[in-house]
Amino acid sequence: MTVQNIHIISANPTLERLITEQLSLFKNLALDPIQPPDLIILQQGQTAPVAARPVPILDIPKGAVRMGDITDKLNYLLSGRDLHIENDNENIDLGEFLLIPAENLLVHQASEEEIRLTDKERLLLRFLYEAGDNGLSRKALLKDVWGYADDAETHTLETHMYRLRQKIEAVSTHNLIKAIDGLYKMDMKKPAD
Repeated sequence: MTVQNIHIISANPTLERLITEQLSLFKNLALDPIQPPDLIILQQGQTAPVAARPVPILDIPKGAVRMGDITDKLNYLLSGRDLHIENDNENIDLGEFLLIPAENLLVHQASEEEIRLTDKERLLLRFLYEAGDNGLSRKALLKDVWGYADDAETHTLETHMYRLRQKIEAVSTHNLIKAIDGLYKMDMKKPAD
């Protein structure tokens, strides 16, 4: 498990204490002011130090804030998903379908019918494609796509998977995403001619 170091810059000692208490619950986070940061939590009105390398900054507004919002944003920034920029020219061949990430489209190649995707559906398909035959567990998808902690109890994945399958079934009988032995995998077979 990679430990990521967080620096907190705040003029509010109470807020800093509350954030520190919350972050101490995460085994993969450290709060070492001596070590270079992997992320800086910066309260509005404070100045970020110059870092040796680009570091994500989590801006916290002045006034009341929800700790859940801070930890959600923190997980998102540390996951690196904000750095995942789609290449406008990159289309991904999924067999019967073509994923056009830059436009959030899934195109049925035979009929050319387009399926409009949400950002999460696009990320879900991309991560499953990149996993290949290895597939991904529910826990891995929740972490990679949504930034949820390992022990999160949610039906988010199942709900998104159900809606995505409904969209796909409207244009094809092909089951693009399969659950096999606790793993989600893409079935990228080409349609029979």
